[in-house]
Amino acid sequence: MPVSNLIHHIRNVAESLRPAERKVAEMVLADIDFAMRASITELALRADVSEPSVTRFCRAVGAHGLRDFKMRLAQSAAGGVPFSAADDAANGEPAPIGSLLDKVADAVVQGVMHARASLDPAVFEAAVAALGSARRVYFFGVGAGSGLVANDAALRFLRLDVAASAFTDAHLQRLYAGLLEPGDVAFAISQSGRSVEVNESIQIAKERGATTIALTNAGSRLAWVVDIPLLLRVPAADEAHAPGVPRIAHLTVIDALALGVSLGLGPTTLAKMRDAQARSDSDSAGEVKA
Repeated sequence: MPVSNLIHHIRNVAESLRPAERKVAEMVLADIDFAMRASITELALRADVSEPSVTRFCRAVGAHGLRDFKMRLAQSAAGGVPFSAADDAANGEPAPIGSLLDKVADAVVQGVMHARASLDPAVFEAAVAALGSARRVYFFGVGAGSGLVANDAALRFLRLDVAASAFTDAHLQRLYAGLLEPGDVAFAISQSGRSVEVNESIQIAKERGATTIALTNAGSRLAWVVDIPLLLRVPAADEAHAPGVPRIAHLTVIDALALGVSLGLGPTTLAKMRDAQARSDSDSAGEVKA
């Protein structure tokens, strides 16, 4: 039966492996990003073992071979640790709070970095250009993850003086997608890319002549529909209480897109933005005093 988190499993079994296999385990744990992209020859050289030893290591930790091992390693790095099995102490007592914080932080950092590495810079640049020149931008997302990111994205672009709105209701998504025109942007956010509501809304927007963008997982159905697919290789966490790495990765990309658009703004727009922010801060301070 496959383990739920390969990185956690390797740490647990490393001491019981044969010497050569243990060297591979130590090398993998020391540089997971390298292990996910390296060839068998590169892995063997880095660990100072033979190529058959690398293959034996992969099988010893439950993978069918190197390709299967690297896929499971990437999923573990992006999806986070299985927190229902996060009892590290030998006596079975729950891990210290500090250890849990480390686990969450490590899972998030590794997941976001892995997602960033999978994002095509040319596609990202195209998305920035489309957003920066759009007459209006509608963000579509559903659920606690993608819906939250859509709302956050709309607020961020509103601060850049972009006419942005977010829609998380299926009926409203379809309605407003039908109002889009050439020069507008429909931006879908969906980790799985299988959301019927979002996919239908994007298809409607595309038929209306709007530019369509999607922030979604590589290989998803949604990725094949849009004009500009921002593809992230971020497997969904297999437990409800595991770190929400996909959501955080999506928020990171939205931040980067907003920064990219802001760098292209003229001095008049920037001055208006600063004035709006100053007024907002002044109003907030007045409410606190009251």
